[in-house]
Amino acid sequence: MHPKLLLFCATLCAHTASAADLYVSPDGSDNNAGTLAAPFKTLPKAQQAVRTQLAGALNENITVHVSAGTYTLSAPLKFTAEDSGKNSFTVKWVGSGATISGGFRVTGWTAESNGVYSANVPVGTKSRNLYVNGKASNYARRKIANRKDFTYTSTGMKWTSGNYDWITSTQGISGAEIRFLNSFADRYAPIQSAGNRELIMKQNTWYNQLWGYDTVNKNNADFGVWVQNALALLTEGGQFYLDSAAGKVYYKPLSGENIATLDAYLGVQEALVVIGGTYANPVHDISFQDLNFAHTTWLQPASIGYVDQQTGGNICENKTYDSSNFESTRPNWCQMPSAIQISAAKNIVLSGGNYTQMGGGGIGIGNDANAHVTGVGLGANNVAVKDGYFTQVMGNSITAGGIRADAHHPSDARMTNSRIEISGNIFYNVSSLFSSTVPILATYVQNTLISHNDIYITPYSGICIGYGWGSNDAGGSSEYVNRGLYKYQPKYTTPTTLMNNRIEGNLIHGYGYSHTDLGAIYTLSKNPSTYIVENYAFDSSGFGAYTDEGSNSYFIQNNILLSNGIWYARNGVNTANNTITGNYGKSGSGMSGNTIVSDISQVSASAKQIAQRAGVLPEKRAGRPVSNPKI
Repeated sequence: MHPKLLLFCATLCAHTASAADLYVSPDGSDNNAGTLAAPFKTLPKAQQAVRTQLAGALNENITVHVSAGTYTLSAPLKFTAEDSGKNSFTVKWVGSGATISGGFRVTGWTAESNGVYSANVPVGTKSRNLYVNGKASNYARRKIANRKDFTYTSTGMKWTSGNYDWITSTQGISGAEIRFLNSFADRYAPIQSAGNRELIMKQNTWYNQLWGYDTVNKNNADFGVWVQNALALLTEGGQFYLDSAAGKVYYKPLSGENIATLDAYLGVQEALVVIGGTYANPVHDISFQDLNFAHTTWLQPASIGYVDQQTGGNICENKTYDSSNFESTRPNWCQMPSAIQISAAKNIVLSGGNYTQMGGGGIGIGNDANAHVTGVGLGANNVAVKDGYFTQVMGNSITAGGIRADAHHPSDARMTNSRIEISGNIFYNVSSLFSSTVPILATYVQNTLISHNDIYITPYSGICIGYGWGSNDAGGSSEYVNRGLYKYQPKYTTPTTLMNNRIEGNLIHGYGYSHTDLGAIYTLSKNPSTYIVENYAFDSSGFGAYTDEGSNSYFIQNNILLSNGIWYARNGVNTANNTITGNYGKSGSGMSGNTIVSDISQVSASAKQIAQRAGVLPEKRAGRPVSNPKI
């Protein structure tokens, strides 16, 4: 028997195989029977075998054992009602050092000039993400010293200073892009062509960059502007450029990196696993345990840019809406898609495993239809993501819920997202290339638990709940009456689906590194019977709890919010009816029933116990890269 199979057998020594057990190994064959001694080679073949078993009588769980190795997908692995458990039994996919990859491994590097290396890839390969030694490489780029030196017109960007003439003289500037890092938005704008001290930008996506809030020309804060994604700009270590037409990728190693031993992947697939049925026939009773997922990309910014609005919501159609009013876009925003997509589904569990090197989002649960390969969004019920490890995810690591009308006022009750659990996960160094995204975003969800997650090193907020800025709540918002939103959507008379949620025991620190207008826990809109309790946040200039526009009916209690900014911010209209007591914070004058302290040593003994138990629970920390500090 092959050594890898011997090792695989050893890990299963306590398990007695049955007819309902299937096995997959990189050293197997799809001509095999799928047994422990003769495993399949690919996941699609194992999926076929599962469906065959499901066609008959089922009196026990079906378990697919996936042995150590990398399983590269040429298309997303799609699970429908045909793949569901039945008769109260579950289909289980169980990993043992297995990685499901959507990437192309890059090898055979050849030295170019100036410390740059190149490698051949299939001609026509499309990707916006090169991962080297487990981390995302940056685009070949150069920083613009001061965005105020530019004039922003309806067609592009102009300048008068010779200090910026390097832009138009850069070879390959047509087809490159500009990145603008603002207060709460992170925007990408493709370049069409270059003129005399002018960049002509692609339309209509450029028009869409110029209106609204925190735009490229009227930014609330400035954290930098870069010209990027041209080979001539590849001068610094850790940068790359892909020449798709020529089938060649270029990379300049970081100091200390050995080109001969690089572990490099281009993310090629936008989605890895798609779990989606229909509202009439949802996918159900499937679990995934200790499987790793890696190496995806997101291609939209290359074609129409990324007109970021907040936390992955973006203007996604290359057209101009009602040019008299930006609010005409708001009901039509899209969500950034995720590598793992779950919709029209119930009784789905993902536990353990690593989620890493993903070019868009990580896991999308019940997002709008535009963020799902199936074209059927929403409708996620009793879905859990537990005990995972997230790092180097470029967008939101987990997005639960949608942002369009059917998310907050569903036209079919089966669209409602309910009973979602996100617990015991670790999020480290995420939102790497779309820095206004967050580890956890829950929009219009109900009966949802977000508990004991460990979040550290993230550029924007930690956990965001709610959406819509109060505009979709019953009776609407006077702010959005003034803005003219209700010309383009109803002013609803009934509540949204957002209610009965709980955010408890999370540890959030090292957040807000790249933006402003943020919080460890950030809220929007009315959310009745929702509790934010016993969370511990520190090490940031951002807010602790940030109740932004429309935040209403929250219970914010017994939290330790030791960020450097105001620990509770009442911002915007319709922000009322919140119960805020028993919290500790560095500031927050005028908030009765709470205690101002300068550091953790000044809180009560019971509060110190809350801090000690924040994040991954103590009994689950052994062998995991947790960050809970000593109290």
